[in-house]
Amino acid sequence: MSDRLERDVEDVLGKIEDFEWHRKHRRKPSKVRQVWNRWWGGASVVIGRRLAGFTAGHLMLAGFVLLLAGVVFRFRGLGTWFVLAGVILFLLGLFFSMRGTGSSGEDPAARGGFWRDRYIHYDDAPKGVRRWLRRRR
Repeated sequence: MSDRLERDVEDVLGKIEDFEWHRKHRRKPSKVRQVWNRWWGGASVVIGRRLAGFTAGHLMLAGFVLLLAGVVFRFRGLGTWFVLAGVILFLLGLFFSMRGTGSSGEDPAARGGFWRDRYIHYDDAPKGVRRWLRRRR
């Protein structure tokens, strides 16, 4: 049994050495490919930064605007496509808003905790209208 195990180990080590040799002797990508990889890497970073600020509310607003544009341009034939795209964007935004993670991207349950069988809410200060109404009391 140990001879078989030893052969298997030798076989795996041989394959690893062969793999390392092929990896070292592989051709470099062409200049065009290198330029494309650099451009695509930079473009993906820029696009990612711009898309990081979009929320479910933005999707719903864009869907509503497209829906209204579809109703306005109905006579030109493009209206149906605008209405369809608007409904899809609106429903997608609604789905993301119902899914849950708030506007800051944090878990809503992370804002509080239980202590002595009571839930403690760690939200520092009420925001917006609630804060104004509490101040007026």
